[in-house]
Formats: sequence, structure tokens, C-alpha cells
Amino acid sequence: MRRGELASADPAVFDEVARDCVAGYLALATGDGRLRAIAVNFAALDGDIVFHGALEGEKFALMQARPRAAFTMVKEYSFIPSTWSSPTHACPATQYFKSVEVQGRAEVVTDPALKARALQALMEKMQPGGGYTPIDHTLPMYQGSLAHVGVFRVVTESWTGKVKFGQNATAAVRRQVALRLRERGLPLDLLTADEIDRTLAGESPAG
Repeated sequence: MRRGELASADPAVFDEVARDCVAGYLALATGDGRLRAIAVNFAALDGDIVFHGALEGEKFALMQARPRAAFTMVKEYSFIPSTWSSPTHACPATQYFKSVEVQGRAEVVTDPALKARALQALMEKMQPGGGYTPIDHTLPMYQGSLAHVGVFRVVTESWTGKVKFGQNATAAVRRQVALRLRERGLPLDLLTADEIDRTLAGESPAG
């Protein structure tokens, strides 16, 4: 990563971004060298990425032919307008975020127990309020569906996190941005200001 100050290997960043992102982007290579980025709903399970879909079609065919895959997920925070730094110059405008890029291999999940765990992870993420019988491969009510649904995972071989909250600016500038965010007061602004405060922990007040 070009800006090392933005890099993160904290597993908590992986878990947070995977939990809070509704969709991620699966990157696969085609036979003629093109790349396909496919948006999918997903969940994290044991450090891997799981999702479901049809056992046919382009995505399935690409995963079967060339299982090397990348997966990107981004959690957006506040947009910082250029006018907070300059009355006329557009360049200071920026977007704060946390992101994770996974490198690994895509595969079809065939084990009924793992399929059930993957689908249960998806349900817990997308419907946290419950209201359904937990998915278990031993339950007759789910055995038919588990036999026919396609479940896939990107087995994580490595991953890179990126956490951008203005770390390339001085501490004084970041404190000013956090103050402006709290003044603007949108729910996402307050969360972003808290994240800026975390990046400032331990830095000199005069920075």
C-alpha cells in the first residue's frame, strides 16, 4: 500500500467492515483476460467470505475455471468537503472510510454442515432480529433447500485493510475536522469524529 499510515492488519477492522457492509465485490478473471467485479451479499465465516447463488451462469463458470479471486468491501464514513480547507480549491475534498481487500481462491461449498453455517451467518448478518428457525443441516425443513442452493466461499490467503481518517494530515488539522463534523452533527459525522479521535490517541497535542 502506497500510504503505509493508512494500512491496518487489525482483525477487528476485518470483522467490522465485513459485518457492516451489505455488499462486497468479487473479482474474477475471464478466459480472455478481462476482469469481472460482481457485487454480492456476503458474510464472514472463520475468516473467509461466504455467499450464495446459482450453480450455473457466468459467475459459477468463472469460479470453476479460474478459482483465483479477490474480494473488496468498503465501509463508508463522512465526506469532507473542500470548503472546510479552502474557499476555492477542490483538491482538499476527501472521503473517509475503512476497507478490506481479500486475496484467495473461490470454491463451491459442498459439505452440508458448512453450507448451513454459511447460510446461517448470512441470516444473522442480514436479519439480526431472528424470527426463524436457525439453519441446521440435520433439520428436515432445511435439507431440501441445502441440497439445491449454491453456497460459495472465498478462502482467504491474505488480506489488506485500509483505514482513512486523515492520518496524512497534522493532528491539528484532524482535530479541526473532528470539530467541524460534530458541528455538522449528522449521525455518520459523529461516528467519523470518534474514529478521528482514535487515530489521534497518543499523538502530541501540538502535532
